[in-house]
Amino acid sequence: MTFLLLITLSLLFVYALYFAAQTARIQSSPKDFLDGGMTLPGWSVMFILPAIGVAALGVERHFLLVANYGLQASHVAVGLITVAIAAVMLWNRLWVATRLAGLCTPGEAIGRYYNSIALRVIFMGLCILFALPYSANLLSQAALLLQQATSGTIPREMGVWIFAVSMAIPAIIGGWRAVVLVLAMEALLIAILIPGITLFGEIVLTGDIFPTQPMPVEDGVFWDRIPGVLQGYAGFGKSVPVGGIFTAVAISSTGISLVGIVLSPATLYLGQTTLKGNAFGIGAVWLTSGLAAGIMLLVVPVLAARMPAGLFSHAESLAAVVPLAGVSVILLGVMGALFAISFFVTGGALLVFRELVHTYLYPNLTDKGQRLGARISLGFGFFLLGLMAAFMPYVSAVFASVALPLALQLLPAMVGFTFMRWISRGAVLAGIALGSLLVVFTEPLGLIIFEGLFVDLPWGRWPLTIHSAGWGLAINLLIVFLSSVATLRGPDMYQRSRFHRAMKAHPPASAKRSGLLWGLAILWGFLAYGPGAVLGNFFFSDPIFTDLKSVMGVPSLWVWQMLFWLFGVVLVWWVSYSVGFGRTQEVTGKPMRIGMPRATRSPDWISSGLSRVVNRGGDASADDPNQTSVRLLLPDLESKEPAVKPGRGKTRYG
Repeated sequence: MTFLLLITLSLLFVYALYFAAQTARIQSSPKDFLDGGMTLPGWSVMFILPAIGVAALGVERHFLLVANYGLQASHVAVGLITVAIAAVMLWNRLWVATRLAGLCTPGEAIGRYYNSIALRVIFMGLCILFALPYSANLLSQAALLLQQATSGTIPREMGVWIFAVSMAIPAIIGGWRAVVLVLAMEALLIAILIPGITLFGEIVLTGDIFPTQPMPVEDGVFWDRIPGVLQGYAGFGKSVPVGGIFTAVAISSTGISLVGIVLSPATLYLGQTTLKGNAFGIGAVWLTSGLAAGIMLLVVPVLAARMPAGLFSHAESLAAVVPLAGVSVILLGVMGALFAISFFVTGGALLVFRELVHTYLYPNLTDKGQRLGARISLGFGFFLLGLMAAFMPYVSAVFASVALPLALQLLPAMVGFTFMRWISRGAVLAGIALGSLLVVFTEPLGLIIFEGLFVDLPWGRWPLTIHSAGWGLAINLLIVFLSSVATLRGPDMYQRSRFHRAMKAHPPASAKRSGLLWGLAILWGFLAYGPGAVLGNFFFSDPIFTDLKSVMGVPSLWVWQMLFWLFGVVLVWWVSYSVGFGRTQEVTGKPMRIGMPRATRSPDWISSGLSRVVNRGGDASADDPNQTSVRLLLPDLESKEPAVKPGRGKTRYG
C-alpha cells in the first residue's frame, strides 16, 4: 500500500503543478497573482464552499467523534446549514461593498468602515492564526497518518516537509487563482471519496453494523439520542458528563462555532474575489446545505461505525481486500487536511502581504514588485508552517483550538458592516475584547497559562457542555448591543448611514416583507439543533401524542436529522433565491469612498518609543531624521488631516 499511496500523492502534486503553470501563463497582469483579477470562476467557489464547511468540522476528527459518541456527535453537521446561510449573506454584501467602494481585502473593508486600525490588526492576527497554528496542527496530523500508512518509512517530520513543499510550489507559481482552482477539484474528489468508500466497505466487509445494529461506542454513552438540553458539567479535565458531551446546547454552540470558518479572512477573501453570477446561491443551497450536509448526516455515521479505532484501521481492513480502497481511505484523511492547509496558508500570506507589507512598508511597489513580494511571503509562510508542524505540534494544537471561536467574535462587526448601521466601532471592539477573553479561558490556551502561573480554575474546557464560541459570542453580543444603544448618535454615524444607503441601492434591497419566514428560520434553528432537538430522541419511535409505538428499524434521532436537514435546504434556498443573496450583479454608479483621510504621522507614543531605540544616545527631537522616518513608516490612524507624501504631489490616505 505504501508504493501505491506515494504514487497517488505524486499525481495530485503534478496535477496542482500543471494548473499553477497554466494559470501563471494566462495572467493578464502581474497583480492578478494576488487576487485572480477579482474574477475567480464561479464553479470553483461553488465547490470550495462546502469543503470549507467540512474542513471546519475536520474530516478525521469528525469521524472519530461520531465513532465514539454516535448520532449525538453527528448532529453537529446540521450546523453546515448555518454555515451556508452565513456565507451566502456575508459574501453577497461584502462583494457589493468591494465593488462599490474599491476595497481590496476584508481587513481593509472593516477597517475603513469603522475607521479603526485595531480591526485591521485583528484581521491580520486571524490570518496568522489560521495560516500557522491552525494549519500546522492539521499538517502534523496528516503527516502522522502518512507515517502510519507507510509503516514508518516516511517519518512524521519528513512527511511535514514533503507536504509543505508540495503545497508551496504551486502557490508560489500560480498565486491565488491557481490554488483556488486546484482546491475546487480536490473538494470534488473528497465529495466522491466519502460515499464511495462507505459503499465499498458495506459491500466487501462482513458483519452487520449501523443502522441495522447499534454503534459500538463506550458504555454509558447514548449513541442514539441527545443526553439532555444542558448538564451541570465543569468541563473537560474536571468531570465526566452523563451520556456524552453533545447535549442540545453543546450541539447548537458547536454548530454556531462553524460560522467562524466563514468569518476567517481567507474565506471572506474568497467571496470578495469571485466573478459575478449565481455561484453563491448554487454553492450554498445545493452543494453545502444539500450535498455536504447530507453526506455528513446520512453517510458518515455508517462509515464511522466501521472505524472505531480511526482511519488507519479501516484502511488496513479495506486494503486486505483491494489495496486501492485502503489508499483511498488514507487519501481522504490527508486531502481533508491538505485542503484547509493550502487554502488558509495561501490566503493568509497574501492578505498579510497586502495589509502590512504593501500598505505600510513598501507602498510604492510596482505590479511586478507586488507579485515578487507575494511569492516571497508565500515561501516564508509555508516555511514557518513546516517549522511549527515539525517541531511544535503541541503548541500548534493548543493555539489551533481557539481559531474558530476567535474568528466567530467578528460576527457583530461583519453584521454591522453588512446590515446594521447602528453597531458602532467602540461596541465592536469592546465585544471582541471581552468575547475573545472568555473564549481563551474556556479553551486549553487560557487554562494552561493561568493554571501554570496562578491557581487551578474551577472549570475546564467547555463548562456546562457549552462550546467556547458560545460563551464568547454571548458576552460579545451583550456588550455590542448595550454599547451601540449608548452610541446611536456617534460621530461616525453619518458615514455608516451613507454607506448603507448606497448598499441598499443594489439587490437584495430589502427583506422587510419576509418577517414571517425569518421567524420560521429561528423556529427551525430551535428544533434542528437547539433545545428542541431533544424531541428527536423519541419523536418517531415513541411519540408522545399517541399510545402507539413505531417500529422504523432506525433510530428516531436519525430520522429527525434527515427531516430538518431537508427543511434546512429549503431555508437556504429561500435566503439565496427568494430574498436574493445568492445572486450578484454588476455594481453601477460612481464609486464611493469610505473612511477618513489619514496622515502618515505615527501616534506620539509609538514614535517616542521607537526613537529611543533608534537614537539611544540622546533625547528624541521632532526634527530628528530617524524620528521623521518612523513617522512616515507608521501612519497615525487617529488624525483627520491628510498628509502629503514627500516627493509626490498627491494626498496619501491610510
